[in-house]
Amino acid sequence: MARQSISQARSHQDAINSGVLDLMGDEQSDYRVINLESISDTLAYIGVLYAKKLRDNLDQKNISSSGGLGESIIPLDVTMFGSVYTVEIEAAKFAKFIDEGVDGWAKSRGSKYKFKTKGVDPNGEMVKSIKAWLLREGNVGRIKNRPTTQREARQMSITSATDRAAISAAFMIKRQGIKPTHFWRDATKEMRSIVEIELGKALKVDIINSITV
Repeated sequence: MARQSISQARSHQDAINSGVLDLMGDEQSDYRVINLESISDTLAYIGVLYAKKLRDNLDQKNISSSGGLGESIIPLDVTMFGSVYTVEIEAAKFAKFIDEGVDGWAKSRGSKYKFKTKGVDPNGEMVKSIKAWLLREGNVGRIKNRPTTQREARQMSITSATDRAAISAAFMIKRQGIKPTHFWRDATKEMRSIVEIELGKALKVDIINSITV
């Protein structure tokens, strides 16, 4: 699975627990440890927003053949390791290929990813995914079956119309490559300002909630 992480260090709590306050002329005993529940809640909220923005970007770019990628994008639970809170966004492994594209053997897409082989496995995951999309979208008749080798022709002669269409589409994808969409990159850029604003609010709430009279 592909994952993206957002983390927040406990810097404001560390400042209280360190000797920084001594330099300010205050005693550490005058302060209590800050409750960081708001940070955790905010990161969980940001994770939900991030996942939604990724799914929205997929829809906006009309990536209808992404094989259920949108449904695979989910925020995981907030975790803490040492002094860092982290929330991860999980998605199907091929999200990176949809985002950055894949070079075809006959056409470059300017991507660091390339298909390993020219051939297509009729029983492979790629063909299965394309077949599912064809059935879901009703696009079987739109794919022209044009085998380029005798082997491909033999394969197509013993399969159903939907299978032939899926195999043909897979061959063309490997030949032409996958155009990059940058849906993940764009969502990440958009989220940066949101993360800064939301975490800034959370820090203020934590500090306010920690004040005693």
